[in-house]
Amino acid sequence: MISRLRNNFHLAIITLLGSVTALVLGSFMVWRLARGDWGVAALDAAVLVTMLAIVRLAWREGRTECAGAWMVVFNAGFAILACLTLGSAASGWVYVALMTSFYLAPLRVATWSGAVLLLAASATLLWRAVGPYHNISTLVTWSLVYGFSLVFARRLRMHSDSLELMASVDPLTRIPNRGVLEADLRHTIATGHSGRAGLLVLDIDRFKAVNDTFGHAAGDTVLVDLAALLREELRQGDSVYRFGGEEFVMLLPVSSEQALARAAERVRDAVASRLVGPGGGITVAVGGAMLSAERDWQDWFARADASLYQAKRAGGNTSHIAESF
Repeated sequence: MISRLRNNFHLAIITLLGSVTALVLGSFMVWRLARGDWGVAALDAAVLVTMLAIVRLAWREGRTECAGAWMVVFNAGFAILACLTLGSAASGWVYVALMTSFYLAPLRVATWSGAVLLLAASATLLWRAVGPYHNISTLVTWSLVYGFSLVFARRLRMHSDSLELMASVDPLTRIPNRGVLEADLRHTIATGHSGRAGLLVLDIDRFKAVNDTFGHAAGDTVLVDLAALLREELRQGDSVYRFGGEEFVMLLPVSSEQALARAAERVRDAVASRLVGPGGGITVAVGGAMLSAERDWQDWFARADASLYQAKRAGGNTSHIAESF
């Protein structure tokens, strides 16, 4: 339980906010019932039950993004209702809803729900108009909280997207890297694509000679040009990755070894006929394997890599497909 909270920020914030809200409102509900304030106690009970249901949704079904969006919408709705019922005494609810929404839900949901809450709560407070100066200062504070939260959330999202891009894309060739490949292979195996997915591993022939003769900058240019060519050769559902060094991998939705072999030859021929390096034409060796009975991506990749070794032993500029078992 603790490790799950530690590894899932959305689940942690939903659990924290939902639990604290339920605890506080439960206490207020008991106090109001003791005073005979049935209407506000009923509102407390509705919020309490809703928060617990959302926390349960996040824990039982793992739908933290959906649960967070629902929590934001309900928080905004209950805060508006509290303003209508309690007036300025409900300002604390509005602060909490405005500040936490951007941590709970997607940016668009948090932005719109916060804007609706801000406008509705402000209109309610002005309509009740119990002390103009106090009301205006409260509205200004609400606006500042919402504005700063929005700006901070947008900057944080941009920073997060940038980090995610850096973690998933090879900086030289600008195609997905080994980490993304491993994740996609695990997903392909987990979703039962046996006999319906093929793996191609490509290695540039005599690439060391290019680096030794013309320098690493020339070698980098060859890698970038090869990545661009492989992207052009992608068909519907295909994916390409840089595995490391001069080795690239393609994941293809094919239904037979024959189809995988045709794809391997198509790619090999495209490279041989179109890719030119500083010393002349560039070729690749290609090894491939259909997903069979493997349960680990390493086993599937090892079969394709062994086929690549066979193609390299044959002198390169050829392809070899492993037999399925």
